[in-house]
Amino acid sequence: MTYTRHSIQQLQEWYDAGNREPLDKFVRAFKHIQSLPADHEDSFQKLGGYHGEPFHYEKAPSNRSSKWWGGYCFHGCVLFPTWHRAYMLRFEQALRTAPGCEDVTLPFWDECAGLVGRPSVGLRPHHLIPRVLTTRTYELDGQTIPNPLFSFKLKQKIEDLTVGEEQHYSKPEGYETVRYPLSGMVGTREEQENTKIHNARFSDAESERLLNVNVTNWLITGPRHIHTRQGAKPPSDTTSVLARYLKCLDTDTYTIFSNTTSQTKSMEKLCRERNEGHWLMSLESPHDGIHLAIGGFFQQGEDGTNADEIDDANGDMGDNETAGFDPIFFLHHCFIDYVFWQWQLRHGATETLTIDEADPGAKVPEGGILDLPEGEQLTMDTPLPPFVKPGEKNYYTSKDMVNIESLGYTYGSGSLDKHHAPILHAPHVPVKQVVKISSIFRNKHKGSFVIRTYATGPGCPEPIEIGREPILNRWNVSQCANCQNHLEAVSMIPLDAEMLALLLGDDWEKENRTVDEIKYQVEIHSRSEKTSNNEIRKRGKFFFSPTPLVGRLVPGGGVPAILKPPVFNVPKDMPTVEHLLRNKSLPVEQRA
Repeated sequence: MTYTRHSIQQLQEWYDAGNREPLDKFVRAFKHIQSLPADHEDSFQKLGGYHGEPFHYEKAPSNRSSKWWGGYCFHGCVLFPTWHRAYMLRFEQALRTAPGCEDVTLPFWDECAGLVGRPSVGLRPHHLIPRVLTTRTYELDGQTIPNPLFSFKLKQKIEDLTVGEEQHYSKPEGYETVRYPLSGMVGTREEQENTKIHNARFSDAESERLLNVNVTNWLITGPRHIHTRQGAKPPSDTTSVLARYLKCLDTDTYTIFSNTTSQTKSMEKLCRERNEGHWLMSLESPHDGIHLAIGGFFQQGEDGTNADEIDDANGDMGDNETAGFDPIFFLHHCFIDYVFWQWQLRHGATETLTIDEADPGAKVPEGGILDLPEGEQLTMDTPLPPFVKPGEKNYYTSKDMVNIESLGYTYGSGSLDKHHAPILHAPHVPVKQVVKISSIFRNKHKGSFVIRTYATGPGCPEPIEIGREPILNRWNVSQCANCQNHLEAVSMIPLDAEMLALLLGDDWEKENRTVDEIKYQVEIHSRSEKTSNNEIRKRGKFFFSPTPLVGRLVPGGGVPAILKPPVFNVPKDMPTVEHLLRNKSLPVEQRA
């Protein structure tokens, strides 16, 4: 039998219209698995821990290196969509163990509902996140209960095993998950006191308002619409989460669609080997943005909303260790699976998926992952532990995850449905230059962060945000080989003709202006930290008034030698900015 996963907005709408049963059943099932003991196979704590903590050191090989990874989840590789599809299927099976809930389905939070085809950037939804996910209590079976979709109280402590440091991300039994603007830092006594003071500043109503504002800003805020002249076309939006969801649906291959590693490497390869600029997008990138939006990273809106950062905001969704313990995680990932299915429908990929085995995102990282040895090719036959086929001892593989109808479910109406194609098609961005921001290493930053890139030029003296790359990271990278072996975080920024005209002036070509006249500012927007002097250390800012290096010939990996595009000199341990396309946006001597 095939069941339909509806959006949580649909369940909320039915509930408000008097049909309470679908939402009541889902809440009842969620309440049931949250009530189970921590070690129960169907308990929320057990299932939430599959994504990050606790790590599974009992599976470590005897000769494991420090780069061995003790977690299950796949990120930054071609198995990201299929592993998480198996994860959502397993979670849904657990929900159906609740008495009277044998046919319950996992709803998806339709993150783009009400946003697609907006007539104006000033039109903002009041409740982008349905109320059932943000209210503390719920009326069920004639009783007022703690809302199981609002938060989860740990049945068992989780420990941050950071070597040589205090356990910042340890959580005691009874800890309750939080979202932006609140803090969940309770690892030390001092942090517990600071968190208590911080969280007391916000009422439930204010927390709900700020969360909705922040998530909405992440979804819809692109480059500011500054016009170089009356009637000028604004630069293309390549930064907002909504634009990235729409763009990933146009991605031609599963490999690039599946993960950020393949996405960024493919963009760079096209630039270096073919001198072609393309804006490519994976599903994983907007996925990361929503994690950070809920987990504590603020985003200012085009209309000035949410102008001030809340320093101590530190929600559980913002870090891989704890994200799976927030109930909204599963509705978010159900939406990710819905987008995955919509991509499959558009590209005729409902029966088979093809992985490019030569792609950097198709290898097991150095050190190995649980039962997968180092360097092994990731294929459609790679096991997806810990998810076992019903009635068998074998793990699911990605081949099992291709057709969702064969898995017993399908999706109800959503904002990105295929029949909306005329208004959903992402605008073509004719790329004139690609800026690569690199030399940013995950092990230099505790937890997740955002690479924000701003630019000014002769035509635009006020900084404009041209790049916004969310990096979903682990707090303790030294414990995570999957993070260690994808240590460098990269932001690839496509610049279209409108952006160049904005930064360099409308007549930049006639005036012989080039991208060397653009000044860049890179911000590493990371968690605020207390220093030894009890001062707040905020995000790092790096300014560039670039002086390009002289181009030099370098071998190009099986292609003819090419003139290396300019790389800007920067101090040690600071980001590197590089123009990748050799064209008339560069000075004449660098265009060869």
